Amino acid sequence: MAEFDKPPVLSIAKRLWVHGFLVGFVAVGLFLGACLSLSGRSTPLSQEEMKTLPPTLMGGAPAIPGRQPLNAELEEVLSRLQEATLAKNLVQFFSVYSAIFPHLNEKRRKVAKTWQTLDYTGMRFRLAEVSAKGQDQASALVTWEVSTRDRRTGAGKELTRSYLVQFNREFGHWHIAALYPED
Repeated sequence: MAEFDKPPVLSIAKRLWVHGFLVGFVAVGLFLGACLSLSGRSTPLSQEEMKTLPPTLMGGAPAIPGRQPLNAELEEVLSRLQEATLAKNLVQFFSVYSAIFPHLNEKRRKVAKTWQTLDYTGMRFRLAEVSAKGQDQASALVTWEVSTRDRRTGAGKELTRSYLVQFNREFGHWHIAALYPED
């Protein structure tokens, strides 16, 4: 009779696994919802919307006391991206990207693949046409001048690329939310 009083071990383990899965699923959903609601916008601005943003005064007074001018704040983001690229540090590289950046996982794969074949020997950026939309969104024209070396052949290459970049302030820091190559 004592054998029938014990609950089956498999049944308890199965219930615990299901409960753990549900709790984890709900926690991830809440976290993602909080991230999207804190960013103020769940999707990046379109290229047309970004072009209508009013220009910010270059080097003007900060919008919030104690905060740097917008140009300086965005330059810090781009400097971290530059450092990460030169050091081939994927964690640092993607720390400047927003969670809502379109096709973020695809970008991770492309960057990792590129870093396997190329070494970045130099990088400079120019920031222009900086504009803000409210306190948590901004855009800028960013031009990168990049020097690379093919790891297999040793051949060097110089290239210049310009992007219209949308930045979102998330958790008090600017992140790249979208970028559009300039033709």
